[in-house]
Amino acid sequence: MSDDEKKSRRPGKMGRPTTEDALRLTSHILKSARELFFQHGFDGASADMIAEQARISKRTLYARFGSKARVFEAVILDEIDTQLRALEPSGSDEPDIASRLRVIADRLLEWLLTPRIASMERVVIAQAVRFPALAANIHDFGYQRAVQWVASILAHADAKGELSLADPVFAAEQFVTLVVVAPMRRAALGLSPPAYDDAARERILRVIDLFLDGCRPRHVDKGTM
Repeated sequence: MSDDEKKSRRPGKMGRPTTEDALRLTSHILKSARELFFQHGFDGASADMIAEQARISKRTLYARFGSKARVFEAVILDEIDTQLRALEPSGSDEPDIASRLRVIADRLLEWLLTPRIASMERVVIAQAVRFPALAANIHDFGYQRAVQWVASILAHADAKGELSLADPVFAAEQFVTLVVVAPMRRAALGLSPPAYDDAARERILRVIDLFLDGCRPRHVDKGTM
C-alpha cells in the first residue's frame, strides 16, 4: 500500500461539537439530573450520580454547569420554561371572562397538580433559603409569566366593561395566587392529592367565581344615596 493510500485511510480529526450537539448534550444532562433531583432531593443527588446517569464524566458536568447548584437551577428553570412555552395561550374563543379564566386555570393546573411537579415543588421549597437567587428566578420566570397571561385577559375584559379593575396586574397576581399557587402548595405539602381531578376542578371553579364577584362593576342605586 502506498503512502498516499495509507493517508487516505486515516480517520480525520474530530471537529468541535456543533451547536446542535451541545444543546442535545445539555438537554440530556438536564433530563438525567431532573429525575435524580426529583427522586432524591438536592442533597441526595450527588454530582457523581448525575454524571453516571447521564453517562458523562464529572469533569464534563462541571465544565458545562460549574457546580451541582447550577445544574439544579438549570433543571428547574428548564422544566418551567418548557411547560410554559407549550401551555402559553394564543387567545381564546370563549365568549365570557369566566370561561376564559377557566381555560387558563385548566391549562396550568393539569400540568402543576401532578406527582412530578409536587416533587419538584418540595425540592424547591427545601432549597429556597439556601439558594435565594433560584427562588427569585423561579418567581420571575414562572409566576410572573403566568401573571402576565392573566393580566392581559383581565385588561381586555376591563376594556369591554365585563370587569372594573383599577390595576389588572395586581388583580392577576391575586388570581394566580388563589387559583394556581395555593393548590400547588397544598399538593407539595401533602395536604391534598397532586391531581387535577373532578373535586379539585370544582374547587377551582368556586374560587374563580368568588374572584370575579369582586372584580365586576358595581351598579349603585342612586335612590339610596
